[in-house]
Amino acid sequence: MRGLFYIIAIIIFIFFSAYFFILISNIKSVKWYNEPSQEGKFASGEGRKIYYRTKGKSGPVVVIINSIGSSQAEWWSIQNEVAQKCRVITFDRPGYGWSASESENLTASGFAEELDMILKFEKIRKPIYIVANGTGILYAIYYCVTHPTKVLGALFTNPFPLRYSEWMDAIKDIDECPDMTETARKMRYKASKGIYRLMSPFRGYRLDHRYKRYIIEHYSRTEHYDLMQKELSQLESINVEVESAGRFPSIPLKVLYPAGEPLIRDYIRKGVNEYSARQLGRAYHELSTDVMALSPHSSSIEVEGAGEYIHLGKPKIVIEEILSLVSKTHKKA
Repeated sequence: MRGLFYIIAIIIFIFFSAYFFILISNIKSVKWYNEPSQEGKFASGEGRKIYYRTKGKSGPVVVIINSIGSSQAEWWSIQNEVAQKCRVITFDRPGYGWSASESENLTASGFAEELDMILKFEKIRKPIYIVANGTGILYAIYYCVTHPTKVLGALFTNPFPLRYSEWMDAIKDIDECPDMTETARKMRYKASKGIYRLMSPFRGYRLDHRYKRYIIEHYSRTEHYDLMQKELSQLESINVEVESAGRFPSIPLKVLYPAGEPLIRDYIRKGVNEYSARQLGRAYHELSTDVMALSPHSSSIEVEGAGEYIHLGKPKIVIEEILSLVSKTHKKA
């Protein structure tokens, strides 16, 4: 009888411990987002309030566009290094981080308006360089197409396949392989339980200790996943918007691809079985090469040892490639 009492007591203790942990996690999140960080500042107008960070006072201007649902803080260590020779801007779209908007304009044209607003606030009139990651390349392509004289060059990392329907079909044909929306739902559940305060959302990657708190808070906020799912559900229409915008300008385009085995390991860490992960890896490498046809001045490299997050796993290479792109273009000019 006493043994049963202890078992029940332990179960009750675990239940209340979990409850209070989740409660404290939610309180921390609310407090964090009630006090915008001094790392960045706001650009406001037309019902939007964009939180962005700028580093570097002079030189070529580099704008970094992160993947849908991700945090600009993932790029801050790279931003700091590139800022020694350039002026670098990172930002979060409305609904993420401290950025907000009166309406949810989940379109490529809406993104272009947001970037134009930031450049206007910073009084930047000269052409820029664009660095984009993952699904962020869709917004980058649209901006390059609709602002051909305002972009000098682009660098894409872990590019999202432009043949969206083929990519989604490939995922559906692979056993036990969740699509991006399902992955976002699973991440939301983990965030709601405070799991990302105990376990990094980027397993196998070492986050910069200076900005780790920013990243953890971002991925611990459940509202981000709600918006992320909405934005992902609009990918097909965004892709159509990009395709109908016109031709990509004839500018230098460098593409950084992940290496095969590290990418597969990242898929496995997300819960995909090894066989399916290898199928997914092959499909990604086959379909993601379409970005190379955007510009006659495109080139690519497979980053040795890099997985799904090149900017976190191999930041030095990303820094080198950004500076190389900028210096080569300026020499030609």
